[in-house]
Amino acid sequence: MTAGTLPVPAAPLASLMEPAMAPPLALPPGIAETPDSRCLLAMLAGLGWQGPPEALLDTLPHAEPVLDLTDVRNALARLGHPTRPSRIRRGQLDARRLPALILRPGHKLAVLRAAGPEHPGKILLFDGATGLERPFLPRAMRGLLFLVEDAAAARPARGSWVAGVARRFRPELPALLGLSAAIAVLGLAVPLFTMLVFDVVVAGRVADPLPLLGLGALVALLGETLFRRARRRALSQIGARLDRLVSDGVFGQLMALPVAMIDRAGPAAQIARLRDFGSIRETLTGPFAGAILDLPALLVVLALLLALGGWIALVPVVALALFLLLHRLSRGPTARAVAAAARAGQAREALAAEILCAQRALRLAGAEQRWADRYAAAAAEAALLSARAAALSGAVAAVSGAIVSLSALAAVAGGAALVLGGAMSPGALVAGMMLIWRVLAPLQAGFAMLGRLDQFAASVRQVDGLMALETERPPPGQTRTAPPLRGDLAFHRVSLRYMAGSEPVLAGVSFAVRHGEVVAITGADGAGKSTLLCLAAGLYRPQGGVVRLGGMDLRAFDPAALRRAVAAVPQRPDLLFGTVAQNLRLGAPAASDAELRRACAAADVLAAIEALPQGFETRLGDNARGGLPRSVLMRLCMARALLRDAPLLLLDEPATGLDEDGAAALERVIALRRGRATILMATQRPSHARLADRVLRLDGGAVEEVRAPGPALLPLFRPAPLAAAPRTPQAEARPA
Repeated sequence: MTAGTLPVPAAPLASLMEPAMAPPLALPPGIAETPDSRCLLAMLAGLGWQGPPEALLDTLPHAEPVLDLTDVRNALARLGHPTRPSRIRRGQLDARRLPALILRPGHKLAVLRAAGPEHPGKILLFDGATGLERPFLPRAMRGLLFLVEDAAAARPARGSWVAGVARRFRPELPALLGLSAAIAVLGLAVPLFTMLVFDVVVAGRVADPLPLLGLGALVALLGETLFRRARRRALSQIGARLDRLVSDGVFGQLMALPVAMIDRAGPAAQIARLRDFGSIRETLTGPFAGAILDLPALLVVLALLLALGGWIALVPVVALALFLLLHRLSRGPTARAVAAAARAGQAREALAAEILCAQRALRLAGAEQRWADRYAAAAAEAALLSARAAALSGAVAAVSGAIVSLSALAAVAGGAALVLGGAMSPGALVAGMMLIWRVLAPLQAGFAMLGRLDQFAASVRQVDGLMALETERPPPGQTRTAPPLRGDLAFHRVSLRYMAGSEPVLAGVSFAVRHGEVVAITGADGAGKSTLLCLAAGLYRPQGGVVRLGGMDLRAFDPAALRRAVAAVPQRPDLLFGTVAQNLRLGAPAASDAELRRACAAADVLAAIEALPQGFETRLGDNARGGLPRSVLMRLCMARALLRDAPLLLLDEPATGLDEDGAAALERVIALRRGRATILMATQRPSHARLADRVLRLDGGAVEEVRAPGPALLPLFRPAPLAAAPRTPQAEARPA
């Protein structure tokens, strides 16, 4: 059996499938062959999925070779086949809804599918543990079935995206309300027990019913505890599912936004967006959710209060009205105080980050004390505003506590009057007080959470606004999914500016590059060299003009398909958490170990990798840049670009930080790809520009070509003004 492929049973899996179905699929390198991963491949084969290995690898967790059921379901959902769990009813299985995952008690994950038209009505079970497939009888089914949903039906409805996600949990609402009702009913046992003890046992001096009453109260208390635990567990599970759904949706949307939009906002703003769903989850599954679920059940408590004490049932109603009035009066001042404290805290943290990043320069300038005083002033202001906000919140909490205490006193006074008038028994008064506390406690907890409703609403608006943004992914069916096979690149009157009122970075740029050419892009810092490379890769969209690759407009390609035709060596060697092999396979997930070694040898980094403690399996963490020289990291990026074997290779200032061996490796990489791929290299080094077939210079938002290589390139790299360089008719005719 080949590693990473489905095992071949006595009757091969492919032979039992319909002829039109896909053959067994292979796991991407780095993913362990387990029952769950086998079932993922079997499900994809049964669904007829025939995507590239890169698309499958993109759906799987990074740096986690062993998959579980959640990973399998997430992968299927990201490939357009979301699943929904349902309890199995014996003998009731619609074969038209197969294939499906099935988790049976005492067994590993398995896959059910219909045998095909040659065996109508026959159902087959693929066992992930053994890799064998056998006939299966629906009446023998037990466990949990995961049926594939329609992807369009699984998406939240139009309108509020958060509301659409929340609607997916409507089937759990009846069970939660039922648990809350059971908790409310069983919670009446202790007050009733107390009333009977006072009115029957104590008043009548009859002890015989006491053991039976105590046993009943104990059973009811135990039942209430179990039901509360079940509700808490159900809310925790909903919170975990909601956390995963919202966080995956928000992060997926962020990853699908145009790169220019993400660059403008910055990483801090994007991370703040990810934090917004935390308050959403807490509100929907925390104490506030419990208080909301208890509200319908409180009607039962109020009805019993009305039966026991008459008008004292109005005490909780008056308390609720006072809570709402207090919230209305304190909402504005509290929100303003909290917002001011938050802004001051953010300013203090930003100043601290600035001082820590520049502490060496401050020490050399002898200005550390002045900046320490600035931080002390900012910290004092933040502490003062935080104290004011805390004092206001404390005052509101004190008033809410006073409302509870006054309500209890009113109930006691009114109940005592009723007892003295003979309208209420002493036991009923004690039971009524216990019931009033059961009503006032959730009311006070709900009031304490009302202050977070504004934050919840703001978070919902933030998430809904993010999910409503247009992504770079075009509608299905409107793009080419096959990447271009040739690297013929053409810019036709391309214009781009970062902001609406800013000067254009590129203004009417036009040039064409034939497949296999090596073109150097030169120009001063900030001239737009990296921007031009981003446009060629489809990371930026021009405001005017057209960029074509392989003769096709870049907008005609699906971005994921387009970037499979682009390999890049960035100016900064960014490596992700994972092993060396996993980082190399980012651009070529199906690359074999032999291909890894060949690419690393070509980039002259193989010896450096083999010198690491675990070789290719050495894990690179957050301190990877500190543990490996920059030259080694850059050569790793070169090897990754070679593995991709793409028709377009982009080199963004690749010589930065390279030693002599790294510079030689860069020349070797260019020589290997020359003629096989179009190479665009942004550089300011004459030695590397001489390696190019052509040289383009960016100046003032326009491009001009220097046709003579060699010594004629030297003026490009001198401090003299760029305007003194030769100009072509194309440059003279550029738009302002």
